[in-house]
Amino acid sequence: MAISLEEAATMLHMKKETLMGEGLKAYLKERVRGLKVEIAAIYLRYGVSSIGELDEKINRGELSESDTFDDFTRLDYLEGRKDKIRHILEKLM
Repeated sequence: MAISLEEAATMLHMKKETLMGEGLKAYLKERVRGLKVEIAAIYLRYGVSSIGELDEKINRGELSESDTFDDFTRLDYLEGRKDKIRHILEKLM
């Protein structure tokens, strides 16, 4: 059963705009948590704590560039996405 935003706001004794804002913040915070989990899994796989450290290991020859390419690319995307969402959250707070 679907419920409208207006109905939910009424049931929660909130303004619709407040509910929308709080919902957006909660969604974005959850997305950041999910991104952090995925980022941490990649860091753990290579025994690093940052994308810079991963890059250093590749440059020193400790890790193969071809073997880490997909994860490095994914990590770069995830870090950028996380930063973008955090920036949006800062503006909402």
